[in-house]
Formats: sequence, structure tokens, C-alpha cells
Amino acid sequence: MTHPYRGGRRMVIYARISDDREGRQNGVDRQERQCRDLATKNGDEIVAVFTDDDRSAYSGKPRPDYIRMLAFLRDGHADGAYALAPTRFYRRLDDGLGFFKLITEKQLEVETVKQGRYDLSTADGRRDALRAAVDSQHEAEQISERVRDAKADNLARGEYRGGPRPFGYDADGTTVREGEARHVLAATDAIIAGDSLRSICRDLAANGVRTVPRRFKQPDGTRSEPQDREWKPEEVRKLLLRPRNAGLIEHKGEIVGTATWSAIVPEEKWRACKAILENPERRTTTGNSRVWLGSGLYLCGSPGCSETVRCSTSGKGSGDSHVPAYRCRTGKHITRVAGPLDEHVVNLVLVRLSQPDAVSALLPPPRAGEKHEDLAAHANALRAKLDGFVADYTADLITRQQMLDGTALTRKRLAKAEAQMEAQAQRSVLAAIPLGTPRVVEEWPSYHLDKQRAIVDALMTVIILPARRGRPAGFRPGVTKTYFDPGAVRVEWKQPG
Repeated sequence: MTHPYRGGRRMVIYARISDDREGRQNGVDRQERQCRDLATKNGDEIVAVFTDDDRSAYSGKPRPDYIRMLAFLRDGHADGAYALAPTRFYRRLDDGLGFFKLITEKQLEVETVKQGRYDLSTADGRRDALRAAVDSQHEAEQISERVRDAKADNLARGEYRGGPRPFGYDADGTTVREGEARHVLAATDAIIAGDSLRSICRDLAANGVRTVPRRFKQPDGTRSEPQDREWKPEEVRKLLLRPRNAGLIEHKGEIVGTATWSAIVPEEKWRACKAILENPERRTTTGNSRVWLGSGLYLCGSPGCSETVRCSTSGKGSGDSHVPAYRCRTGKHITRVAGPLDEHVVNLVLVRLSQPDAVSALLPPPRAGEKHEDLAAHANALRAKLDGFVADYTADLITRQQMLDGTALTRKRLAKAEAQMEAQAQRSVLAAIPLGTPRVVEEWPSYHLDKQRAIVDALMTVIILPARRGRPAGFRPGVTKTYFDPGAVRVEWKQPG
């Protein structure tokens, strides 16, 4: 890679480091310094420096400064480039070929601190450069394979696969941090009890609980110093959906077994929380749009229809005023003014929750054989059985059809066990309420709308029936703005458990 030296060239420097989680640019700064020392020794002038910090040349993702450097050289603004080593310019063969083509077309000078100058004017020089590009890609692929194989081994053993420290655990990913873990459990319970992600964020902030310090990407591509921050709703949601909280291993979106680390949330609670957070009817927007108690919860009672209703203010009430009203999602059936209907439903709920027998009637003890820990152990045994089918088929102990049949049946049983765990934990929606006391009436206005909706959903099914013909008794045109007929609503009380 050498050719006759000529000094006085106008050169650029290209520096790159693949992984700069420290965010300090030590790697690229050192590369630039070494290239400048070599340029000074050669008597060359550095006219520009291009830097891609924390950018891999093998991943295929764009390297902004590398692209700018190529354009700079292509436009004739410099005679060539310096780098620490050829691998700073490229890690993939196709990138190397494109780089060589530019060097040849523009007769550029390229020199590296580690391996000297490029010489593409001879057959041997071009062969050596191509070999270097092939070797560079081979090395990158070997590294990628080793990392992938190591993660696969850890997955098979249920071990931690590395990465940033997960909230609730130490940096090893397995040792529980009790001070953080209790907040994960409390937040999980809060979601099951009907609280919102925003209210959980407020509680975490009030208790001084912040995220794990991270080095965040800056606009210029560098990383900041480690910093924590207050929780955001989307971050709490992501935290609570982690299977690792329940001591489970996830691979490509599927639970594949139990982990070697301790769970910080019982699996049945995690599954109940997951079901709530992933419910499509749950409000997930962060805007200021008003949400009503029965939206997506009350049902249309028109014959042959079982759609939920939505609330809008598009209709007009008396005096051309906009009045919020529930409408069947089909747009073809019932329409009912929202305020009086919600008030009626809330009154029914509060009366039921305040009755002396509320605790015994709404929170019966678990039936024999349905203990949470029994279901969790049963689910784990079924997961192990699924793994056993694959192993037995690989060892030629069963046929492919036997494996498929056994897997289908076991997955069905596993889904049933998971649904039972989810249903049992949902009882906590009512368990967190002062049942059978006047306090439930006093506390109701302080409950977040999500919690109120969860309580209504746990207690009853509200069906809005078609309105009766004619005006009800007591209606006075021009005086009565809205009216409500309790007979046009059917409430079906749900049986506990």
C-alpha cells in the first residue's frame, strides 16, 4: 500500500468509532490527533475533519460525515484522506469497492496511521486493497456471530443477555434492587387497580424515583454524560410490560421460558397489568381531548347490535348548544345524552360498593385449587413441556405430527392457565377500594377516569336500549334541556370471580 511520497498535499481526516457509550469522543479525538501528527510529519495541510462518533461501518446505517467526506473529495476540495486504519473507512466489501472507485477516478491519496499509503496504480496494490476489504468484512462478521451465539446460549439457559441496566435490577441484570423493585410492583398494582400511567408518573416524581441514568444521543450524534430524568407515561408503560419483571424470558415477542433471575412481580399480576395496558379501548393518547366514562364500555342495545358506544359533541341540544352524547359505533343506532347516563351509572356503582355485604359479595375467597402460585407453577411446567416436544422430535423420539399435535394442545392449556391468572389478578380492581363504607362515596371523585372505568367494568355491563317513543312525563319544551329515562338502560351485574 505504498507509493512515492509527495508532501504539501491538501488532505482531510476521517475518524470513526463504532460504540461510544461513554459519550466522551475519546476514540475519535485520539484518531484525529494521530492523523494530524502523521500529516505534520509528511508536510501536509489538513483542510477538513470528518467524524462519525458512535457509528458502525458494518451495520449499513448511514454515516453522515463519511457521506459528506466522499462528496468533499469528489468535488475536488482535497487531494486525499487520512485515517487511523482502513477499517475506519469501511467494514463491508461493497463500501470498500465504492471507496476504491472514487480513489482511482479522482487519483486521490489515502494514507493510514496503521497500514501506510494506498497504491491503486498497480495490480498488486489493488489486490492488497481488495484483500484488506474482504478481511475487514470477515472480521466484522465473526464478531457479529460470536455476539449472536453468546446471546443464543444465554437465552437457552434463561440467563441475562446483556444491555443497559434494567430498572429494578443491578448492572448484572439478575440481582434485584429492592428500592426500585418495590416501585415496579406498586405501579403494576396501580394499573390493575385502575390508575393511569400519568398518575403513576406523578407518584414516582413525588417519591423522587427517576429513571436509570443513560447516555442519550445528542443532535450531533454524540452521547451525553449519564443522566436520569423523571418518568414519562410511555416509559412506565414499557417498563411494566417487560416479561423480565415476572421472571420470564422473551424472544421475538414470545415468552419462551423462565429466567434465572428472581421475579419482582408475580406472573399473574404481570399478565393482568399487560392485558390492561394492551387493551385497545384503553386511552393511550396524551392530548387534552375529553374522555367519558362509558366510551368503549357501554353497549348498544339495538336488536342485533352489540357494538360499544363512543362519545362526541357533534350533535346539538336545545338552543343549538353542543351536548356530549353516546352514539353506537356503527352510527346507525342509539344516541343518548352522556351526562345523565353517566350520573345514573355512577349512582348505581356507589350504592353497590357502599352496601355492608360488599366485601363478602364482591371479593369472595379464591376457590380451592386456584391459588395464584399453583397456576404460575402450572404455566411454567407447560412451557417446559413445549421445549420437551422439540427436543424429543430432534432426538427422533416422536414423529413430526406428534410434535405438532402435542404442541397445539399444550399451547391451548397454557393460554387457559394464563387467562386464569389474568382474571384472578383483576379482582384487585375492587380490592383496593374501601368497600362497604361511606368512604367509597367520598373517594370516588378523586379516582382517575381510568380507575372509575375499571370499577364499572368489573361490576356491571351497561346496555343502552332504544329510546321509547314520545316525550317522558315532566318534559317541558324550552325549559327542560336534557332528560333521562332509567328504563332505557339495562344493567347486568357481573358475578365475582
